[in-house]
Amino acid sequence: MPALSSPTIRVATLADLAAVVALEQACFALDAQTGRSLRHLLTRAHGDFLVAVIDDAIVADVVVLYRRGSRVARLYSIAVGPAARGRGVAAALLAQAERHAIARGCVVMRAEARWSNTASRGLFAAAGYRETARLADYYPSAGGGHEDGVRLQKHLDN
Repeated sequence: MPALSSPTIRVATLADLAAVVALEQACFALDAQTGRSLRHLLTRAHGDFLVAVIDDAIVADVVVLYRRGSRVARLYSIAVGPAARGRGVAAALLAQAERHAIARGCVVMRAEARWSNTASRGLFAAAGYRETARLADYYPSAGGGHEDGVRLQKHLDN
């Protein structure tokens, strides 16, 4: 497997829409965001939309949402393309998202993950997140039913 360069992490722009839609489709079989939803997150949401770029290609993204008057940030979505997995890209993107949340005055970051997504849960655990609740029937599953999720939380160092 060839080595990847270190990612450049930057704020996403509307010009990135096609690439983040493609990334979303590559990462999420059941609950991928639509182009319309991603456009809203890029242009109208109260949050940060960051992308990781390697060799001029978007290989990962993260969306963090903020509620006015709250010091809690919600990591809404993190997606890492197949070629960039296992190479530290997600950890770098998560760390940058946390820095953005701290700069906005947040003291806590929350996220959710599928119970079965051991890679995501491992990423969060390695970054200091605690699993605070199991969420029954939280995500749609392939058979038409639902799968449990887990809520995660980290106190951010200001």
